[in-house]
Amino acid sequence: MYKLKSPDIHASEIAGFLNHDLKGEDFIIRIPSSIKNFQDNSFFYLLDTDKFPIERLKNYKNILVLTSKNLDRSVENFSYIKTNSPKLDLIRIINEFFIEYEVTQIASTAKIHKDAKIGRNVSIGGNTVIGPEVTIGTNTKILNNVVITSRVEIGKDCIIKDNSTIGSEGYDFELDEKGNPIHFPHIGKIIIGNNVWIGANSSIESAKIDNTIINDYVKIDDLVQIGYDCEIGSSCMITAGVIVSRNVKIGEKTLIAPNASIRDNIEIGKNVTVGMGAVVVKNIEDNAVYVGNPAYLLKTK
Repeated sequence: MYKLKSPDIHASEIAGFLNHDLKGEDFIIRIPSSIKNFQDNSFFYLLDTDKFPIERLKNYKNILVLTSKNLDRSVENFSYIKTNSPKLDLIRIINEFFIEYEVTQIASTAKIHKDAKIGRNVSIGGNTVIGPEVTIGTNTKILNNVVITSRVEIGKDCIIKDNSTIGSEGYDFELDEKGNPIHFPHIGKIIIGNNVWIGANSSIESAKIDNTIINDYVKIDDLVQIGYDCEIGSSCMITAGVIVSRNVKIGEKTLIAPNASIRDNIEIGKNVTVGMGAVVVKNIEDNAVYVGNPAYLLKTK
């Protein structure tokens, strides 16, 4: 999906891009690195909780550190940029200078229905299937073996990773007079906003009659199940292994940690954190942290 570039860019150019001062000497930067594995002419970020690896730095030259701390430059083979958001700024630098998207293409093995509406600059990977009532917005990238069926609208600048399914029938049955389960046909829509990320091997179910809604800037990790008739608020982060049952509403800027489960018909407020492995069986108010099974209030934000 991304190609790494190796430009010769000065540390002072990076500081200028961030509108911050460069502390120390100027030099060429060629590659991003990490605090565990840096190398000559590279840059990495240092969080407040990280120990500054000054002894290891002595073995390298021309290292640029993004940090919120004032650093001791008794070892002069590094420079630093002081910033309140070192990790975020590293991401911005990589996006600006060090990567490019792979060439946009529609794979020859992709199966796209003639009635599907595909926007400009859309990439579709190998063996992906796109149904007749699907609309895909500009600059969206769909990787390999993805299945998008039913009535689905996908916005612009989205990424859908390998093996995901969007528009599958929901698990909804009613017993008939003989006790046999009869499936409720799902004839609603899935509406996915802009700048949405959907991880590999994830599933989003079609709505029963109304809409399943994934709002702008939602980020869904790998192996996530989103049930029918759900609404996920903007800028939510749904991490790996989460199960969101049917008719769940999640407010904006909420984080659902790995392997959490949310029971059907639950409402979760804005700016909530649901802890790892939590089982949510009752509604959650805004600005709260819930953990455990069943999930309980740990603290308010």
